[in-house]
Amino acid sequence: MRTHILLFVVLVSVQVLSAQKDCTRPPLGRLPVSDMTNSTWNGIRGGLYPNGRNDPPPDKIWEYRSMIDAIVPLSNNGTSDPSTGKIVVIGVGASNPRTEFNAFIAKATSDPLANKHLVLANTCVGGQGVQKMNQPSDSYWKNAAKVLDSLGCSAQQVQVAWVETDNTQDADTTFPGVAQGLADQLYTLCATMRSFYPNLKVIYFSSRSYAGYIDPAAALAGKGLLSPRDHLNGWAIKFLIERQITGTAGYEFNGEAAALPALMWCTDNWADGLTPKLDGLFWHCDDFSGDGLHLSPLGEEKSGARIHSFFSTDELAQGWYHGTSTTSVNEPPSIDQPLSSIIVGSTLTFESSIAANAAIYTIHGELVWSEIVDGSVQIPTNRFPSGLYLVRIGERTFTFLRP
Repeated sequence: MRTHILLFVVLVSVQVLSAQKDCTRPPLGRLPVSDMTNSTWNGIRGGLYPNGRNDPPPDKIWEYRSMIDAIVPLSNNGTSDPSTGKIVVIGVGASNPRTEFNAFIAKATSDPLANKHLVLANTCVGGQGVQKMNQPSDSYWKNAAKVLDSLGCSAQQVQVAWVETDNTQDADTTFPGVAQGLADQLYTLCATMRSFYPNLKVIYFSSRSYAGYIDPAAALAGKGLLSPRDHLNGWAIKFLIERQITGTAGYEFNGEAAALPALMWCTDNWADGLTPKLDGLFWHCDDFSGDGLHLSPLGEEKSGARIHSFFSTDELAQGWYHGTSTTSVNEPPSIDQPLSSIIVGSTLTFESSIAANAAIYTIHGELVWSEIVDGSVQIPTNRFPSGLYLVRIGERTFTFLRP
């Protein structure tokens, strides 16, 4: 996998995004949207997806899969190129997203299971809110084009995007109106991105981290960056994605009428300060720099690890992140000859007409089995714990699920 980081020094003669940290500020006293699968806030049920779910609804899985399975290495002009083509993943946002995506890049670069065709392009620019980025004429997209050009990539090769953003100047905190309004702006951003990147298949969203350590009395940061706007950010993403799932006109991502890429969650990064989320995430004052807004190296590492963990373990992302297709242990994987592979019951059978090195890894890269396959070999899968596994035979790969 080839990854590059290009840093631009941008001098902006507008409002300085600085603030002051106050570690004594109490938590907000609210729950993260992902912790509210069985509860409501102001009469609205939580969960990242509709009906209190934190994963995509089952009736949409195959639509998502059909879109994501279409992500393949592309040439500079956007045609399929399985040998030298690229799958470009862009990071979109401002200063915190820039450092978070860089932390993800560092982890993906050292991930032995990452797709060798991936190119991770960090297009984030400090000080850029969604109110600027959703405009096609904004300088953000000129900078993004320079980043792609510096990596030897074209706009036609961009197929995946990761986004974290907010309206930096909107001080409104009225719920649910402000979250619905931000969802409208995110919709415009998605349409703008689709206009620049015609092969963009999926946009993943992460919510903002905690902003409660910013001292509002001393803050010079944009009003849209102060608490409790950070908490409302996740609700806006939820509303945006729910519109697509429930069939709102103009949000289609499949078929001839498709107006947008598929919109999905990456990570819900908001936790109420030191109060841990159900998944264990919390934000210590040391996770932030002296302004209380920007992440410290500790916070960058924390967020980058979460992004990497999601992309490296999410079942639907396997096709592009690992360069594999996902199959159940009860159905045969699809692998081109001369190698064939079938799964019968709880046994994985390899049959190869040529000698090849074979190995099975956990999704975290831990080797659990290896052997030279020459002919036929049977592997009892019931000895493996439940989870997703990656199989490599020579240069070929696929994944299987162990229930």
